[in-house]
Amino acid sequence: MCSRTGGRWDESFPRTPSYREVTPARPVTINLDQALARDNPSLRTTNPLRVSAGFAPQRLLPGLLLAWVRLTTGTWMGECTFTVHSGNQRAALELRQWLPASAITPQRH
Repeated sequence: MCSRTGGRWDESFPRTPSYREVTPARPVTINLDQALARDNPSLRTTNPLRVSAGFAPQRLLPGLLLAWVRLTTGTWMGECTFTVHSGNQRAALELRQWLPASAITPQRH
């Protein structure tokens, strides 16, 4: 049972699970350059004024790792929550999404 998603995950091979919940959630650093596909910034010459209040992607953000899932290709994706801020810092949006393992680094204490 996937307690955070409320869904059900039946493992075909329980000794090698493909879904692993992280309890408690683990602090991580998320590299947005690796996590999100972006268009080529060199194709843009200027931004309209209204864009300054839009989503401001920072390269590295703190977040929480909630679970891992293995894809049929053998690679792993992590379910994370993290907060992005607007360019003018007047708004914030908390995101919860699956990210490639390469974009997730455990935080060292």
